[in-house]
Amino acid sequence: MGAATRLLRGLMAPPLHAAGITQAEFHLLAILEERGTSTGKELSCKLSLDKTTVSRQLTALEEAGAIARTTDPANRRSHLITLTDVGRDRLADARRRTIAVLEDRFSTWPPEELDVLADHLARFNDQLRGVGVTEAVGP
Repeated sequence: MGAATRLLRGLMAPPLHAAGITQAEFHLLAILEERGTSTGKELSCKLSLDKTTVSRQLTALEEAGAIARTTDPANRRSHLITLTDVGRDRLADARRRTIAVLEDRFSTWPPEELDVLADHLARFNDQLRGVGVTEAVGP
């Protein structure tokens, strides 16, 4: 698993760089796209990263116009973070570029094998998230 993760990160770094974002920023933008609005604390928890690390990344994304922060009316000490049109465009560009790299790398695989791999990876991720996991029933 570790080797596959390192290989995938190395493979994805150049297209993400070409899209003008880092891997960490890509993950933040994707989570914001999925959630709509979030707080820095929620993002830190979701990514299992220190709040100050996420804060630095959010500052860079805000300076680039990819996110917007507004004061949370329910908690004036907190900010609500949303994806901007610039952020959506960067995320879409990064996805196009990374998909192109993966399509090139797996171009020799038959489509049905890619479908099986995609199904297994989705199931694998669901299992890690605990989605659809039931407790084993003992005797």
